[in-house]
Amino acid sequence: MIYISGDDARQFHTAGTAVALGKFDGIHLGHRLLIDGLLGERQRGRQALVFTFGTAPREVLYGGSKKMIYTPEEKAYYFSRLGIDVLLEYPFTKQFASCPPEEFVEQYLVRQLGVRSIYVGADFHFGCGRRGNVALLRALGEQHHFEVNVLNRKTLHGKVISSTLVRDMLESHLQTANEMLGSPYFVYAPVVRGKQLGRTIGFPTINQEIPPQKLIPASGVYASRVLIDGEQYPAISNLGIKPTIEGDRRVGLETHILNYQGDLYGSLVHTELLYYMRPEERFSGIEELKEQIQTDIQLMLSE
Repeated sequence: MIYISGDDARQFHTAGTAVALGKFDGIHLGHRLLIDGLLGERQRGRQALVFTFGTAPREVLYGGSKKMIYTPEEKAYYFSRLGIDVLLEYPFTKQFASCPPEEFVEQYLVRQLGVRSIYVGADFHFGCGRRGNVALLRALGEQHHFEVNVLNRKTLHGKVISSTLVRDMLESHLQTANEMLGSPYFVYAPVVRGKQLGRTIGFPTINQEIPPQKLIPASGVYASRVLIDGEQYPAISNLGIKPTIEGDRRVGLETHILNYQGDLYGSLVHTELLYYMRPEERFSGIEELKEQIQTDIQLMLSE
C-alpha cells in the first residue's frame, strides 16, 4: 500500500481511482462497508484509495483534541491489511476548510486523483461550512462523470454505529466495542525492553508503550491475542502501570504469549484485546503476582 501524508499529499497525483471519503476514526463496521465497496472496484481496474485527514477537522476549527481509537500508524497498517492501494492523509488547515464543496470535488478529486467512483456514508458533508451533501455530490458526479455510491449507516443492537459510540463502548464495554469495530481492538507498536522480570518467574512478556494520543480501555488484565508472522497466539495482557513493580509509571501493555518462543525486541507487534478479566492490582510481592498470573491463564483457557 502507498501511504502519503502531510505536504506530500498535496503533490500526489493519480488517475482511475475509486475513493472513500471520511475521517475513519476506528475503522468500524460502517467504515468497512465503504472499504468493501472500494475493494470491489479493483475488479474494474480502479485503484482503491482512502481520502482522510491527518488532523481531525474539528480540532483545527474549534481547538482541543480527542484521543484516537487508532493512531495514524495503526490506521495505515490496518488499511494495508484490508487491501487498500493508497491511503491519502491530507493536511487539514483553515485554508483548506474554506474551500467550497464544488472546488473540493473539481480540484482534489477530479484533477488530482482522477476519480471514477466515490463511496460515502448517507450523512456525508463536505466543503466550507459543511455545505456539500450527498445531493450536491451526485450532481457534481454527473457533471464530472464519476459514480457516487451512498451507503446507509450500519446498526448493531438497535444503535447506529459511530466513532463516538465506539469510543464510549471502548471505555466501558470492550466486547461491544469489538463487535462494532468488526474485529478486536488492537495495539500495533514496537516491543521495547522492560525489566525482564517475567522470564525470571516463568512468564516471559513483551512490553509495548501506548502512544499518549491513543484512546485505551480501562486499566486491567485482558484475554488477548498476538499476531506474529501470520500466526495467531493466545495471550494474556496487563494494560496499565504495573503497580507491583517499582519504577516507571507510564501506561503500557505487557503481554505473556502462550506457546511462543522468540525474540521480538524492536519488532512491530499486533496485540488484540479480546475481553476484560479483572482490574489491575498491587500484590504484596513477586510470588503472589506469579500465583495470580497462573490463575488468570487457567481461567482464560477454561473459557
